Amino acid sequence: MNKLLQYIKNPFETSNDKNLTIIGIILFIIGIILAYFFQIQLQILRVNPLVKLTITDIIIGHLIIMLALTIVYFILGKIINRKTRLLDILNTVLISLAPLYLIFFENINGYMYEEIYQMEEAIKSGGMLNIKTSIFSVIISVISISITIYFIYLLFIGFKTATNAKKIWHYVLFFAILFITDLLCSGLINSI
Repeated sequence: MNKLLQYIKNPFETSNDKNLTIIGIILFIIGIILAYFFQIQLQILRVNPLVKLTITDIIIGHLIIMLALTIVYFILGKIINRKTRLLDILNTVLISLAPLYLIFFENINGYMYEEIYQMEEAIKSGGMLNIKTSIFSVIISVISISITIYFIYLLFIGFKTATNAKKIWHYVLFFAILFITDLLCSGLINSI
């Protein structure tokens, strides 16, 4: 039990590179399959339930996110510490994305899509204040936010481990790059 908690807290210190790469690639493929099954378009800090996504759209979207995060954090890592390895950053990205795949289950039977559609219709008709939020929707939102925070935590811990980042400006740049990369990837994925 203690080893599991240690792995959840920081998988990058408790596993070797080879295991992290294998697990990360397997989870990445599982994420693509789940995204297709639940018709979810992954973006870095959000997910979009859509009606018709092709497997090609999903694979391209996932690859854009994985490559963008790997490239920007590898460049930042090299700035912070010239000994930063690409494999360590890639493993960080692959492992940290895994919790986001749990959010896909929120779209079972199109639940998330229907909730968003109802909100959009209410906004268009001016009746946003008349929407009654179910306790189930609130619970799902809290779970989604928690999972997203854990994703950011894993990305940060993995980056910190890979680069030996210790200064405040390292952390500020890490978060600034995360938000900028999210905006750029979202625009790129939505334009496909």
